[in-house]
Amino acid sequence: MSTNETRSQDSTAIIIAGDDAEVIDDTPDWEGPFTEYDRYGEPTGHNYVRCPVCGAEVLDGETSTASHRPACRYE
Repeated sequence: MSTNETRSQDSTAIIIAGDDAEVIDDTPDWEGPFTEYDRYGEPTGHNYVRCPVCGAEVLDGETSTASHRPACRYE
């Protein structure tokens, strides 16, 4: 990889520019965590978070595999 290439890993873009390396974090600041409830209104014991841009919801701790909605900048 040259010193001006871009590499993406786990939704984080890393731009390498010689000694002036700059890390650009392109992951959302997830909203939450929120308590997940079942259809009877009882807590399931799990929590979820929500993308502040597209509203996609995913279990807390599973954000690296989240599928964002079309046109979301984190897609």
